[in-house]
Amino acid sequence: MASLYDVAGLAVMWSILNAWLQGAAMLRTAGVDAATYAPFAQQIAAGVATWLPGYAEQIDSGSFPAEVSALETDARAMAHLIEESEAVGVNAELPRLLKAMADRSIAAGHGGEQYPVLIEEFSKPRND
Repeated sequence: MASLYDVAGLAVMWSILNAWLQGAAMLRTAGVDAATYAPFAQQIAAGVATWLPGYAEQIDSGSFPAEVSALETDARAMAHLIEESEAVGVNAELPRLLKAMADRSIAAGHGGEQYPVLIEEFSKPRND
């Protein structure tokens, strides 16, 4: 169990760092250095962390009411991130991957549910 917690922690760590790097790369194209961006990103990460207990309740109950926003809304924001990344010449592979997962969930009828419904996509083995 300790080993599983360890790699679950690594998933969180790398996801936060990769998201921060995506943002830093985008802002760097506008002359904003990473040190200037870091406090803003830290505030966002801390705010998102406060959502985890409520999202955990949704995952554990298997019910994902759109209390904040629907997955369809989040997918539109993901598309915007992809478009803006590409517009400034920044690699958009990571946001494209997450949007593809959201698109599959929406296609399966979950577009009106809240973001944690993506647990179903994360729980599936990849079919390549």
